[in-house]
Amino acid sequence: MVGHPFVGSKKTMIASCAIVFLEPLGTVKHLVGNDNSMSKEYLPEEIWREVTNPRSCLNGSFLALLPVVRQHIIDGFTPKALDLFRREFDFFDKVTSISGVLFPLPKDERRAGIRRELEKIEMDGEDLYLPTATNKLVRGIQVDSGIPLQSAAKVPIMVTFNVVDRDGDPNNIKPQACIFKVGDDCRQDVLALQVISLLRDIFQAVGLNLYLFPYGVLPTGPGRGIIEVVPNTRSRSQMGETTDGGLYEIFQQDYGPVGSPNFEAARENFIVSSAGYAVASLLLQPKDRHNGNLLFDNVGRLVHIDFGFILETSPGGNMRFESAHFKLSHEMTQLLDPSGVMKSETWNLFVSLCVKGYLAARRHMDGIINAVLLMLDSGLPCFSRGDPIGNLRKRFHPEMNDREAANFMIRVCTDAYNKWTTAGYDLIQYLQQGIEK
Repeated sequence: MVGHPFVGSKKTMIASCAIVFLEPLGTVKHLVGNDNSMSKEYLPEEIWREVTNPRSCLNGSFLALLPVVRQHIIDGFTPKALDLFRREFDFFDKVTSISGVLFPLPKDERRAGIRRELEKIEMDGEDLYLPTATNKLVRGIQVDSGIPLQSAAKVPIMVTFNVVDRDGDPNNIKPQACIFKVGDDCRQDVLALQVISLLRDIFQAVGLNLYLFPYGVLPTGPGRGIIEVVPNTRSRSQMGETTDGGLYEIFQQDYGPVGSPNFEAARENFIVSSAGYAVASLLLQPKDRHNGNLLFDNVGRLVHIDFGFILETSPGGNMRFESAHFKLSHEMTQLLDPSGVMKSETWNLFVSLCVKGYLAARRHMDGIINAVLLMLDSGLPCFSRGDPIGNLRKRFHPEMNDREAANFMIRVCTDAYNKWTTAGYDLIQYLQQGIEK
């Protein structure tokens, strides 16, 4: 589903919400009355989005219709589907609610608190599935796996489930981790990741070797959501707990000496992913870019997570302390620019990729802006101040030709290079939250 589903006439909005299970584990279709032209198949992820998010639209008359629509959906369930619906939502509501239970607890007691709460939850059937991966059937919870995560808002938790593939070997049980949030509106993450997904498709369409990973996020209720854990990754903060060195030293430990094939392959992966997220960050302006929100996968690629602050918002009452358009800390520049003076081949490659990615994105400016516009009346915090759409358009610089836009992107890269406010924000996060620099 693209963007905000609740646009158009009241009939269209009702049709967009009116969904039923055709079978417990099968497809779902709109109930559209006689309007067959609107018939559309839905997977269970869309059930979670549309059934559980009554604040998807601020239109008062539409909000008043939602309880009626919801009951109409439930009344259409077969007994088997209704049973699964209730057990599925009850199970994951219990897991999600743990985040709220932990918030008043001291930090050093939260992990034990997660375990206590997880031990209370019992499996109710073997047909429950992960909402973010409906092909994965849940076989249990690893009660020792619960981890409280760092956040500027509430207390998100990570929980690992034992799962099997729906169509695979029922004895082949694998771990699958998910992050559960409460008190955060995950629709904002969905918006940011939708733009990132659009950028990824744009880059691929023109043959640009820029890496982005738009991981799955599923709002499951007002202020609640489930987030896919990016596989085979560690946060930069976690990496700092096992070594005193910076990224340059960590890459040598993990991939071999500088100049070796493995190290240089990992460095190139870091470059192409850093360039992809540089373009995405320029447009989306994500803040709270501390080292807990930066992941590295097992081949050296960078992945940004947690988009609770984008466009016009930032932590600390919008002090705008993170003034660079994207994070390029000193340790990042050591990998990108061994010369230290922005003259190395790898730095030139990084800047060139940023320029090419920005120019490609500019050609699709209207499509990207329209994707954001669909959520303008959603009440999301990123639209609560300033002129987010106008400023987004300005960052595309439609008045510039390609040469001027390329020079602008070069200046953006130069400005971000080891900017003092980036180091200052990391220091603040270390002092306040204990997040490794």
